[in-house]
Amino acid sequence: MQCVCGSGITTRLRCSRCGKPICYECMIESPVGYRCRACSSGPRVSAYRASGPAVAKALGAGLLVAAGIGFLWGNFPAWGFYMALLLGFGTVETMARASNYKQGNDLQLAAYGALLIGLVVSRYTMLLDSGLTVQTVVDNLGNEGLRFVLYLRLVPDFVFMAIPFAIAYIRFR
Repeated sequence: MQCVCGSGITTRLRCSRCGKPICYECMIESPVGYRCRACSSGPRVSAYRASGPAVAKALGAGLLVAAGIGFLWGNFPAWGFYMALLLGFGTVETMARASNYKQGNDLQLAAYGALLIGLVVSRYTMLLDSGLTVQTVVDNLGNEGLRFVLYLRLVPDFVFMAIPFAIAYIRFR
């Protein structure tokens, strides 16, 4: 048999979905065998997308884990990189397990929200540990010394704060 792509290659391999003869150049590996380009480029299977209740359950679990890890990060700010990894993987994998390992934009957005709450909890915990209050920060926002202290403490963490969001993006895409 000749491949359907027009390459002229003789083959005995067939698409696992439609049965057309395909060669090694145009075959695409799938979880259920090799497929032709037409059969492999279809829409994503809905079995991988989470329903509304699954997203709500995943968000609840993610919020609990993110808040707990955020509290840890706030108490151990010197471990910023490792806490960022823990926040990302811990929250996202908990959410994945709670949603029965589904994927999609809705879970991605829910993960972003949970991670944001975790980061807010960590910054608030750091603020309280430094002896400052939110009102003190707001009242002295124009003070160069206070801005300098917050800059030194927060700016290096912005790089670390991006790590959990990248993990959520990759896991739920």
